Order: sequence, then C-alpha cells, then structure tokens
Amino acid sequence: MLADVRTFEAFGCQALAAITSITFQNERNVFGQVHQTAEAVRAQVMPLLEEYKIACAKTGMMPTREVVSEVARLFRETDLPSPVVDPVIGSTSGRRLMEENALDTLIVEILPLARLITPNIPEAETLTGITITSEAEMRRAAAIIRQMGAPAVLIKGGHLPKAEYAVDVLDNQGKVTVFRTERITGIELHGSGCILSAAIAAGLGKGLALEDSVAAAKTFVLEAIRKAPRLRS
Repeated sequence: MLADVRTFEAFGCQALAAITSITFQNERNVFGQVHQTAEAVRAQVMPLLEEYKIACAKTGMMPTREVVSEVARLFRETDLPSPVVDPVIGSTSGRRLMEENALDTLIVEILPLARLITPNIPEAETLTGITITSEAEMRRAAAIIRQMGAPAVLIKGGHLPKAEYAVDVLDNQGKVTVFRTERITGIELHGSGCILSAAIAAGLGKGLALEDSVAAAKTFVLEAIRKAPRLRS
C-alpha cells in the first residue's frame, strides 16, 4: 500500500486506499496477516466515494472469498472505474496470501470487471495451469487468462529463466505488444509488482492509452530499480 501511494503521487495523483489485510513483513519475508472483513473494506471505500471523483483504481491483495466478492460489488454498484488488477496470490518468499476459493472468486467476479490484470509468471501459471518458460508460453498464458473474462492481460516476465531482457507481454483484446527492457540483476525492489500496476493505473487515470500506460510504468519501475539499494548479505 505504501508503494502504491508513493507511485500514484509520483504521477501527480492523490492516492486513496482501503486496507484488505494487515500484514507483518519486512523486505525478506511475510510473517503473518490479519484479514479485514468484507464489511470493513466497504466501510473504508464508501466515505471516499462520497467526497471524491475517482479517476483510476487498482486492486492488490484480496485474501478471502468474502473480500473479493465485496470488492466486485463495489465496482459493479458504484462509479469506480474499471481497475488494474494485481492478482497477489503469494509472497516472493513463498507464503500464500490468497485463499484458494478466493482465487476462484476473483476469476469469476473480478476479471470481467477489470481493465487489466497483471500477473507475474508464477501467478499466471497458477491461473492457467501451464508452465511458462518462454515468451511464446507467456503469449499463450495471456490469451488463456483473457478468455477467462479479462479484456487485457499483462504477463510480467521478471521470473522468466535465463532471459537476456526483462520481457513483459501485453494482450489487449487480442492485440499483443511485447515490452523488452534492460534486465538489472543484483538489485531487489520490494513491491515492484505493486509499483508497476499502480503506475499503469495512474497512466490510465490521466488519459493514456493502455499500451502507453504500460510503457510509462515500465520506465518508472526501471528507474526505481536502478535507484534501489543493493541486496544485503
């Protein structure tokens, strides 16, 4: 959430947030979490809608089926714009952050409401059931996820093995765009996936086309990685 707020502000947006789960973590690990109820999530969002006109939206960790369904209702019943969906299924350290039935509900209820879904390779493998080791398999996975109901899918290729470049594949209603940027090793940027999806949402909120929003977001994240501290021993 902090990474999201900093990103939106960097793009000249005023950031608002609703917390779905309080996590106990540092840059190395997630040690636990306390999930919010569906009622608590709605109670956070409704006062904001009374005061603000929301230009863009993104979702992050939605840990339970009840929270996912409530978020879907909020997007269906209000004038919230279609969100950029970051499907946070597990942490980099391997801790599961979304209950299995919550993921099923996300596929059924959230994907058709989304503007874009931004899974990394492990998340795309979980969503599709296929193994992804190449750009061609990223394209296939994006097409499968789009067939689940999402109008556009961005497969993030940071986990692609032995790749010379950082490769991301965007399938926007069947039009595929491949983004290749410099791969920087030896530097870890905590929350890079959150930053990317927030930056894409900000670009959309400022009126950019989806492809241009993704390009601007990737440039933003690349610069953030360059400035990030080196991995600690």
